[in-house]
Amino acid sequence: MFLNHLSLRCLRCLPVLHLPVWMFISNKCFNTVADIVFLVDGSNSIGPANFQQIREFLSSLVEKFEVTPDRIRVGLVQYSDTPYTEFSLSTYQNKEEILSYIKNLRYKTGGTFTGKGLEFMLKQHFVEKAGSRAQQNVPQIAIVITDGDSQDEVKSQAQELRQRGIKIFAIGIKDANETLLRQIASEPYDQHVYSVSDFAALQGISQSVIWKVCTAVEETQKEVILMSRGNILHCKTINYSCKLLDLDIAGCADFDAHNLETQKFFMETAQADIVLLVDSSGSIGESDFEEVRKFLHSFVDSFNLRPDKVRVGLAQFSDRPYQEFLLGDYSDKRDLHQKLNDLIYRRGGTNTGLALTFIRENYFRLARQNVPGIAIVITDGESNDDVEEPSQRLRNLGVSIFVIRVGTGDMEKLHTIANTPHEEFLFSIDNYKELQGLKESLRNKVCFTVTLQSQGNIFYLVCFPICVYTMGVLNMKTLKLLQKHLLALCPITVNSYLLLFVLKYGTVY
Repeated sequence: MFLNHLSLRCLRCLPVLHLPVWMFISNKCFNTVADIVFLVDGSNSIGPANFQQIREFLSSLVEKFEVTPDRIRVGLVQYSDTPYTEFSLSTYQNKEEILSYIKNLRYKTGGTFTGKGLEFMLKQHFVEKAGSRAQQNVPQIAIVITDGDSQDEVKSQAQELRQRGIKIFAIGIKDANETLLRQIASEPYDQHVYSVSDFAALQGISQSVIWKVCTAVEETQKEVILMSRGNILHCKTINYSCKLLDLDIAGCADFDAHNLETQKFFMETAQADIVLLVDSSGSIGESDFEEVRKFLHSFVDSFNLRPDKVRVGLAQFSDRPYQEFLLGDYSDKRDLHQKLNDLIYRRGGTNTGLALTFIRENYFRLARQNVPGIAIVITDGESNDDVEEPSQRLRNLGVSIFVIRVGTGDMEKLHTIANTPHEEFLFSIDNYKELQGLKESLRNKVCFTVTLQSQGNIFYLVCFPICVYTMGVLNMKTLKLLQKHLLALCPITVNSYLLLFVLKYGTVY
């Protein structure tokens, strides 16, 4: 009974107390709620005997999870030349069925196309129709097991998974490429990358993998992200029980579905000026432009659109920019939706830099003082003009820039447009039909950014200390990062002793 109520943070004491891990990880991963998908290498280099070791390793992990529809859900993909769904997150309702399937798991054989496997896992498994609960803010975990180099590229596929908020563990066996594992895995690598000498050694890391997966789930629910550009501290609190922090996050409809009064408070207090910059060039096409229109309708409905709260403006661009409507240039929500219905598909080339300059001079120059400014760029192509200087000049006004890349547009140029870290501000999807799947994630990230710009120094001196103190991540690295960003905000001397006091008591007098 006592062990079941221990915090996962207590596990950090194990090396000091010299207590066996099994005493703390009994038959379950406590009361963890998560969606976990395994991506297993079934290529020729594995061999039948070693594949049996993989079966046993998978079984040892699943055995420790509390598999039920409302706790942990498990999916499995095997890949070689092509990926194959063994079972999805919604296929099995209990652990016994999964263990039975794994015991008889067929060895696929073939080449090693890990990139294809990662892409398949994202599009076919971490989706609602396959049982993913990402829309309910349930942590999403991917565990990749491979023994060699990939015959295709993995970096962009792994980045897209991470951009969707999926934590990736990479387990390399025997001759696995360490660089490849790091390209796949989430950071920090010492928490998400494993490398073992042979297949028999897999069992030796099973308890450690379970512990780190459960810890990652907990930290995903209470995550502190430090944003380096624009002095933005992103304090993401998905765990609904952390009400103290949630009260500091305002502006999004349905953000806290468990607290309608808090939700009402959010809706009534947020202020922001949001400009949507939409690529309307010839490469889009009429049908895809309609997908953009649908996305715009649903996205603007996420906010409390009032002249003194959230205002939205929209510009299109191709060879040149087009002013569709300025910030707040609509009488009510119905009028705004009518303006979206009236958008004309423009066609032409793609001059994104010119469009960024246009919204800086014609939209954000007229924006409200001391109200967070957000630009959201949706594009599918490589710009014909320079984007770096226009983007930087826009950021110099205090505007945070989000970018949605559709298709195969030049990622390097888009990196220069978006704020950093790019995992927070840059989205990449394959086609316009996938826009709807980004709505919740984009909305939440916009809301956090708006809130943190609004909170300013008070947020640093109150919210962040409470975040760090309550999440048990107090360490000198955290203190130094906070010290650096506080100094960037205000001309006061902030030393580690002051920060320790703040972290303990949650305020400064």
